[in-house]
Amino acid sequence: MSQNAAVAITFDDNNQIRVLEADKYKETENLKNESLSFLKKIVNFNETVEGVIDVLNTQAHRIENEKLKSVGVRNKIEGESESRKRKAQELQSLINEKKMELERLQTEYELLLKVTAGQKLLIDKLTNNES
Repeated sequence: MSQNAAVAITFDDNNQIRVLEADKYKETENLKNESLSFLKKIVNFNETVEGVIDVLNTQAHRIENEKLKSVGVRNKIEGESESRKRKAQELQSLINEKKMELERLQTEYELLLKVTAGQKLLIDKLTNNES
């Protein structure tokens, strides 16, 4: 009964029965209100943090996609460089082949001109001998 004897039952300003004294009840209510306010702030903070995390994750995905694109473009550029080198070598080889063919054809043409000139001389000589 000693514990029950220490409890004082009082009435507040609204004539409600209170087990706690009025000042302790007000402190408890203030603590409750501050706790609720703190809880709301924590919830708001958590929502803000989740929003920031979502934004950061979105940006991380974008960055990763851009990295992959840049690697792809770099590989394409490197491949294009190699392709251009091969194409230049092929074209140079083709040019060399065409030059050699041109030289061969020029030599053949010169020989044909000599043969034609020789044949004309022979024809002229034979026609002069017959006349």
